[in-house]
Amino acid sequence: MGSRVNYVVVRDGEHTVYAQGGGAGYGIDYLFAPGPEVVLRWLAQAGEYAGDHWFDDLMCEGGVLIDVDRQVLLLFNTTFNRLAHRAAMLQAYAATWSGWEIRWAYDGIGDLMAYVGLDPGAARVDDQSEQCERNEFLPGDSVRSVVTVRGADGLVRLYGLSPDLAWLRWRMGPDLVEWLAAGPELPYDVADDVPRSGLDLDPATRRAGLWTLEPLCGLREQWAELWPGWTLEFWEDDLARQAAHDPDRLYDSVTPRVIAHHRHGLAERVRRYWPVRSTMQAGGADVDWLYEHDSAGVRSHFDANITADEIEHAAQLLRGPLA
Repeated sequence: MGSRVNYVVVRDGEHTVYAQGGGAGYGIDYLFAPGPEVVLRWLAQAGEYAGDHWFDDLMCEGGVLIDVDRQVLLLFNTTFNRLAHRAAMLQAYAATWSGWEIRWAYDGIGDLMAYVGLDPGAARVDDQSEQCERNEFLPGDSVRSVVTVRGADGLVRLYGLSPDLAWLRWRMGPDLVEWLAAGPELPYDVADDVPRSGLDLDPATRRAGLWTLEPLCGLREQWAELWPGWTLEFWEDDLARQAAHDPDRLYDSVTPRVIAHHRHGLAERVRRYWPVRSTMQAGGADVDWLYEHDSAGVRSHFDANITADEIEHAAQLLRGPLA
């Protein structure tokens, strides 16, 4: 079915919503990387995607809101949200979106809807029929989410959750503590995976800490109902707060060298994949056929008349001084 995304442009106090499928979520990192001059010219030509259709939490795999009035860029993406790539992406965007406030939408599409004054509850999906059955780890399984639990003995135990509906398990409420205690701790053979979210629980004080790179889909707003009597401290994307319990197994240092590597990779994705007519024609593509059939949505990109020099300039900024 492809990856579905929403784009939103706010201008003069009014907002325009764009809805796009066909794998659009796989291109958010490079499509919006060149900065406002290029991106807004492109979206001004993308009328075929404009309307008032918002994807829900289940369907939406990415979203970008551009507030021209306040110079705010609000975005999320579930495809390219590994810790190092996302950190490099946000750092690189600071170069091409100079002067703009760049925010991560931790609640996913709900944050974009709330920004323009809509009810984020409209994006929620009824998950009451979903079953949180134990999914034992098998060879090749990866860890998507981790839970740390402080026991009565003062020891902190570490548990890993597989990618399969990991975020639903947080919605089990206090029963999650017993559910985890009945199973194995995080297997060492999968502990090298850098998780994308984590929940830190202290049953004695009924305190929880939460960090995430994944959309929360309303979890913070529903916390009091799901976890009665428990307080929640939101750590945004700060894995280090939880990794302090077990740095040897959890913490992945995002060094300047790693950031530079991912920034270079993002710059190459922009140079290689941003649809520029002259570049694609020089590469042997039948640009007239692509335009006529609007293959992969290139028509709006071509109509924006973005030049290869503009894309190359953006790529140089994205690479940064360490490249």
